[in-house]
Order: sequence, then C-alpha cells, then structure tokens
Amino acid sequence: RYSAPQAWKTVLDEDAYPTHYIAQQTAHWIRDHVAQRGEQPFAVMCSFPDPHHPWTPPGRYWDMYDPAAMVVPESMRGGRNAAQHVRWLMDERRDGKANLEGPRMFAASEREVQEMIALTYGMITNIDDRIGMVMDALRASGADRNTVVVFTADHGDLMGDHGIVLKGPLHYQSLVRVPLIWREPPADGAVTPTVRDDLASSIDLPATILRRAGIAPVNGMQGKPLFSTTGAPTPTARTSVLIEENQQRAYLGFEQPVQVRTLVTASHRMSVFVEGGWGELYDLQADPHEMDNLWERPEHAPLKLRLMQELTQQLMALADTSPRPTRIA
Repeated sequence: RYSAPQAWKTVLDEDAYPTHYIAQQTAHWIRDHVAQRGEQPFAVMCSFPDPHHPWTPPGRYWDMYDPAAMVVPESMRGGRNAAQHVRWLMDERRDGKANLEGPRMFAASEREVQEMIALTYGMITNIDDRIGMVMDALRASGADRNTVVVFTADHGDLMGDHGIVLKGPLHYQSLVRVPLIWREPPADGAVTPTVRDDLASSIDLPATILRRAGIAPVNGMQGKPLFSTTGAPTPTARTSVLIEENQQRAYLGFEQPVQVRTLVTASHRMSVFVEGGWGELYDLQADPHEMDNLWERPEHAPLKLRLMQELTQQLMALADTSPRPTRIA
C-alpha cells in the first residue's frame, strides 16, 4: 500500500489521530462558548486534513474495507481519443520515472487503486464518526436549535479515474465535483432533506454565509448566494461554472508551469490550456465518464466556439473590482 508501514495501525490509536483531535477541540469549543457566552452568535470552522495522501487511517479504520471488494472507476479501462496529459502520465509510469512517494499525481495499477480506495474509505468513515462527535456537542449544548451547519470539501480525488491517483490539472468530474451539505436548524426536531441540481461553485459559499447571517457583502465579492436570510433555497441561475488552475510545476508534456481554465455546464466540460494547441471537450450526458475527447472533432466546432465565448465572459465577469475607484482616472 502507498502508506505508512503496518505498524502505524498499532502505534497510532484513532483517538491520537489528527482527525479525532480536531473534532474533539471543536466539540470543546462549542460547549465552552455556549456555557460562557450564552446566546452570542458564533462561527467555528472544523477542517480535517483527511482524506488525503499518504492514506494512513488509524486503528480499526485501517482494514475496515477490503481492497478486493473495491470497484475501480469505469474510465480505468481507457477511453477513445484519450487526452494528452493522461498518456503522458501513463508513459511516465511505464518508463519508471513516476515519483510514487510524493503528493504529485501518478498513474497506478488496478490493485494499487483498490488499496487506495479502501484506505480512503477508512479515512472518510473516521471523519463521519468525528463529525458525529461535533453534532452531538451541538445538540447537547442546545446550540443545534439555531445553528446552520455546512459541510463541503476543497476538491475531490482522481482515485483511479483514467488510471490516475491524487490530484492535479486533470479536471475530471471525480476531482472537480465536491460534496455540499447545507443543514438548517431543525424547526420541529426533524430535518427533511432535499436535493438541488442547479450549478454552484465554491466561491458561492462566502456570499451565501454572509447573506444567511444578515451581513452585507464587501465590494467585489464573487459568487451567488445559495440561500436567503431565512434559509430558503435561492437558485443560482448559473449556466456554467469556471475553474481556474495555475500549477507551480511544468509537467504533463508542458514546458511551462501548467495553466488551465475549465468551463463546466450542465451538459459539457471544456478545458483550455495556455500552452499547446490542444484541449478537452466532453459530453457529460452521453459520456459521463469523460472517455471520448471531442476537442478535435470538426462537427463539434460550433459547440466549442459557444463554450469559448461563455468561458471568456465568465473570466470577464469574475475580474476583480476591488478596491472600488474613488474617482474617474
């Protein structure tokens, strides 16, 4: 396994692991705040490093999931007209040049991917249990009655998607789609879950939190509120989401540090690189595993042109407008 030695399982108890410590400290803070400051509003951020490389869930979470039972992504079987960066990573691993010890993504075998998935599931289950600790503290202190809880992540993990693990400028759905759970205080002791399908971005969260808290946004704040001041859903009316990535590394066949801009709509994903004359275009409805790159197909030129225009407009709309000018230059 691409992880610490087996000895970690016995040496590092789950209660000594960072995931437990962070949840424990968060629960303590909530209890102390409610006891000492009563109804004073609060905001607390509980951020777990896991699930993450080097895949070292502690204690019982280490072998909670059987690698042999893990199903690898459909895209590991290879796609038609595979993108250039995937081929580069495959060639790097084949030639023995891939760094398997660092945090940079690399091509992996099916068995390696199964073991990484099993260990990742162990880390996620550990986090689930620790979130339970935090929620128990909220309920026990009475703060559950008037506290909004938001759960999300900064990025996904390729975890075998197209045969690649970890993360990088490969904007497949496994990497760019992240969980978002918004929990309003239960009005009658029960929560009725609903699912939304409108497009949203991580930059929508600051605007959403401020609006829900009744705080005016600052000038230049980007993002669209997802909920009203009372917690009612507010559709974003987005037709697309922009992803911007500037790498510090020059790899994947590029001579300069990789720069990529991606546009995701309800039906397509297009990625454009600053270097080279190639890109990616996938039909997410007909090809949900993004295995057939349509970038070079002449019949898709009109679609690519339309998405290019929308990408340009997104970049313009998200240009910084702060500080606000005080006079005309």
